[in-house]
Amino acid sequence: MKSLISACLIATMLVIASVTGSNAAPKYAIKSPEQKHAEMLYPIVAVAAPYGSGSGTVIYSKDGKEGWETFILTNHHVVASAIKVEKEWDPRKKEKVDIERRMTLTVRWFIYNKLSRFVGTSGKTVDIVAYDEAADLALLKVRDSERGIDHVAALRPWCEPIYLFDPVFAVGAGLGKPPFATEGTLGLFDEEVDGYRYLLATAPIIFGNSGGALFRWDAKKLKFEMVGVPSRVSVTWAIVIPHMAWIIPRTTIWEFLKKNKLDRILPSGCSSLE
Repeated sequence: MKSLISACLIATMLVIASVTGSNAAPKYAIKSPEQKHAEMLYPIVAVAAPYGSGSGTVIYSKDGKEGWETFILTNHHVVASAIKVEKEWDPRKKEKVDIERRMTLTVRWFIYNKLSRFVGTSGKTVDIVAYDEAADLALLKVRDSERGIDHVAALRPWCEPIYLFDPVFAVGAGLGKPPFATEGTLGLFDEEVDGYRYLLATAPIIFGNSGGALFRWDAKKLKFEMVGVPSRVSVTWAIVIPHMAWIIPRTTIWEFLKKNKLDRILPSGCSSLE
């Protein structure tokens, strides 16, 4: 009987790809190595948690009234070990109450020479600002308010269509390696797991891909857009089936961010989900 397991492994890290884009003329030759790096590799970070690690994708970085705000999307199970709920004595209530503590985390960006040679990482401190265990999503905020991040993933608006057979790339740090991409197609839209919808993609993922990104090329916009977050991998009889990757879809991401009053970091152009 087939089951699903989280695509996160202790000591592995998940990386997620990212996309930049606008309606202006493209900066790079179409689908060039430069564009693929900028839109599907450089926005990926490794997220270090107390027990194991995973990946995240930079989905927002803008300068505002109080400085730069940079947000990174990942899976809840990647950062779950950094969230503790314990009973502590409350002298006012004269009883023990639940106290939640969220540990500070570190994320790392990957650096390349000549669009190929991995030469090191740079890191920043982040805080867990929102999470949803059931939806398996978490949002991290970079503490550095004086510097932004150049490469940000382009979330495809939930109301813009995607189709079965669409070519896609899953980008992540499988088995703890520096981020790499696998290629496949969209295979199924309406699988339900624990009351949440998932996409199925044939782009292989493996332990460590959790929190990464699934990207799709938009021929009209001439850019790669993020259409989901790899979360689970299929297994049957204890055998992993990496080309049956289960992806958290855009609607779940939208609902998660709206519920946490972070609509401002979402792309415009769609009416409310409600």
